[in-house]
Amino acid sequence: RAKDKRLHIKYKGVNRIIPTMGIAQFAGNMGLVSVGVGWDHGARGQWETALLAGFLPREEGRKRYITATLKETYTPWSIQVNDRFSFEPFTCGLYFNSILSRDFWVKEPDHYPSSYYGFSTKIRANVFIGESFSFYTARSGSLLRYASLFYEFGTADMYVISKATNKYLKFWDIFGLSFGVKGKLI
Repeated sequence: RAKDKRLHIKYKGVNRIIPTMGIAQFAGNMGLVSVGVGWDHGARGQWETALLAGFLPREEGRKRYITATLKETYTPWSIQVNDRFSFEPFTCGLYFNSILSRDFWVKEPDHYPSSYYGFSTKIRANVFIGESFSFYTARSGSLLRYASLFYEFGTADMYVISKATNKYLKFWDIFGLSFGVKGKLI
């Protein structure tokens, strides 16, 4: 088996807050487009924590919204195709996101009957699985170590609850697909 080229650079002290990657993602229950920064951790950088800000465009007369997402991704292994490319055949993770607006709430407003909704409209829990493909830069000393293209297939807590209580909702209607790119720095 080819050597796993992922490497975690262990920053010390206050330098640990320096992001090790930039991320852009299309869809995924966190906005039409989301961008953010992340940090890798673990012996081979198999864990990633990211903070993203997203944008939901105006739809059917509604307002535009900004979202905030905290995302954790686990990539257990990487298969080295050659010196420049690798394939990560399995990634999985969990993220929490929120729409930053007073139109959404964590606790039901008093004008609704008790437990009318039974869940927050402001905070969503999401799970996903996916894959990624990475390209390593050839130059040493470059700020960008590698770039990855990824996709994720996932669902949110509200969709699972809706499926359980709505017999007309089809099974595949609760899932979504997202695509993204991330650049691993230094």
